[in-house]
Amino acid sequence: MKTALLVSNRLPDESGGRAEKVATRVDLMGERGWRVVVGHAPEPYVTGFPSAFRSILRLAFRENPDLIVSINNPFHLHLHGFLVSRLVGVPWLAELRDPIAAHPDRALMSPRTWGAHAVERLVVREADQVVWHDGIQIPDDYFATNYPSLPPERFFKLPVMGYERAKFDAALAEEYEEFTITYAGSFYEGWIEPYTFLSGLGAYREAGGEPLRAQFYGDWSPEYDRAAREAGVADWVETHEFVPHEEIVPVLKGSDALLYVGGDDPGNRLNLPSKLWDYVGARTPILAVVDPEFRVAEFLREHELGLVVEPGDAEGVADALGWLRAGEMGGFDDDADVERFSREHSADVLAQVFDAVAAGRNVVRVPRSDADTDADTGPGR
Repeated sequence: MKTALLVSNRLPDESGGRAEKVATRVDLMGERGWRVVVGHAPEPYVTGFPSAFRSILRLAFRENPDLIVSINNPFHLHLHGFLVSRLVGVPWLAELRDPIAAHPDRALMSPRTWGAHAVERLVVREADQVVWHDGIQIPDDYFATNYPSLPPERFFKLPVMGYERAKFDAALAEEYEEFTITYAGSFYEGWIEPYTFLSGLGAYREAGGEPLRAQFYGDWSPEYDRAAREAGVADWVETHEFVPHEEIVPVLKGSDALLYVGGDDPGNRLNLPSKLWDYVGARTPILAVVDPEFRVAEFLREHELGLVVEPGDAEGVADALGWLRAGEMGGFDDDADVERFSREHSADVLAQVFDAVAAGRNVVRVPRSDADTDADTGPGR
């Protein structure tokens, strides 16, 4: 079995979404012939860089990997990937989970942004292959536009990261006596917040809508409680703390609808967040409060997976709840093709990338008639 050393700021046995993704990566790649060992680069990232680097380098010499893989964020993890690959003498695969230089949440003129530009230049020129998952904030033409002198085969877009199919297939759906709409995840002040939904829920109730349960798993604030009371729906709203991923899966599968809140910040325009894939894996209709021009909205409309309401449109939310409650958005067909949005499918493609880069080749896209995915790949010399 071949070995990949993965540079990450999270360990598989830690809590949280990023650690869960690392753990899933280890398992899925193991099933595809790649043993993944994790080189840990924890906080503090700057002052702790020398000790983390020494630890990762020792691990590399001990494990004798066939490939070094580094994942951002934070972007400095690619420095570890570059240095270790050069000292050990094996190929380097740089994987982007977020943009480096063009990150939407970073001030344009900050020193951190200058450092990010420098790291991005290093990555695109020195990595044997640069890959990113479809659905992060990188336009398809980003590298061709910003680095036109570099060979295009150096850059490759992976399929969406997707949901963990095996976990969803094995989970039993939670049973609810009343119609239930669920939100699972974080809110962000001034950006992604539930006010439009709560106002719409109030409008739905005032118009005589049948009772329902709106449950939220994740962070919740007193301001949201106040908004629910003002909308007259506090008794319809139920809140929970974050729960482990394996506990939220039955909830998502058993709900009658799932709420997605994406807001209208232009920095989020291209994003297809990991939450979306869990919603898709649950095969549950989705109500999305998001700018209709954002990619999430386009994705839901294209695949007929849910309803889209513009932020601020409380009446639109009320109407959508009525349609969902009446069964007019009936959910996924039994034969709906959602496997292409699974992590297993993504791992199939990533394993081909690992094989090609470790063998000193790039990966090229194989054209296909289905323009929805970039899933088929083959090694190119």
